[in-house]
Amino acid sequence: MPIEFATMAFATPGGAVPVAVAAERAGFDIVHVTDSQCLRGDVYTQLMLCGQATSRIKLATGVTNPLTRHPSVTAASIVSIQAECGNRAILGIGRGDSAVLHIGRAPARMREYGDYVRQLQGYLRGEAVDQDGFASRLRWLDRIDAAKVPVDMVGSGPKSLALAAELADRVTMAVGADPGRIEWGLGQVRAAARAAGRDPDAIPVGAYVNVSVDDDEDAARRTARGFTATFAHFSASVGADFDNQPEILRNVTEKLVTDYDTNHHSQADAPHTELLDADFIEWFAAVGNADKVIRRLAPLVELGLDHLYFVGPWTGLAEEVMPALRRMRA
Repeated sequence: MPIEFATMAFATPGGAVPVAVAAERAGFDIVHVTDSQCLRGDVYTQLMLCGQATSRIKLATGVTNPLTRHPSVTAASIVSIQAECGNRAILGIGRGDSAVLHIGRAPARMREYGDYVRQLQGYLRGEAVDQDGFASRLRWLDRIDAAKVPVDMVGSGPKSLALAAELADRVTMAVGADPGRIEWGLGQVRAAARAAGRDPDAIPVGAYVNVSVDDDEDAARRTARGFTATFAHFSASVGADFDNQPEILRNVTEKLVTDYDTNHHSQADAPHTELLDADFIEWFAAVGNADKVIRRLAPLVELGLDHLYFVGPWTGLAEEVMPALRRMRA
């Protein structure tokens, strides 16, 4: 099965559509648009506009959360995009980060997250969902011709990956680019899928990967620093299982618990990026010239990942990295 590649667009009005159009032309398969209402614009408005301006590229929330919208609202929003944009929607969801931190909330607890996704899946399938004794459903689904939207759950630790293996249509790991860590995550997903009575081979699994292609390796690391800190921070959220983290990761995440400043979310010059030395960035991300990045990511393709969500600049990705990785699946 061909591997899919994604790039990210911010939901800032006026910004997402040009990225989606350019990404489609460059050969990306998916554009995932951020959902962080206090830092950017509305993800569903921008996804719809992206869909109207493109014809092939898939349209994903990257990612939404279980706290800022009722599951019926989330379902109605993404199904509307599915119906209007030719069945290209993907509902990416996690426990919540900047969207909830910027309204003074913490990420959802695992039980809350699971209950939300179960209701969300019910709405997406057109089922009646119990809401305090009321049989709630999207009553307009039988008037449209749209496929069921796949739910892509994002996880960083054993509990979130296990929940995703139980409930999701596809799973995306946010554990860095180290092949050993990716293999660990795949093991978590496969074991949990079997425990839930599901076929692990029937669940597409991929990963978010921080990338920066540059012949100047110091420049590549500097470029990747901000988003690498953000994705490492996902392994330092409420309920993180530090015991299951390798030492090189735990040495950073234990500090990010208190030192990550969400007011400088994803910024390369954020004070918390000083916690990341060159060795950590090399371990967690894929940085350097194109050949080095290809060598870094090739083992992930060999492990059988179905999709890679690139986080970082496009330089060298569409021209060199993606074609080389695609040839591995030919």
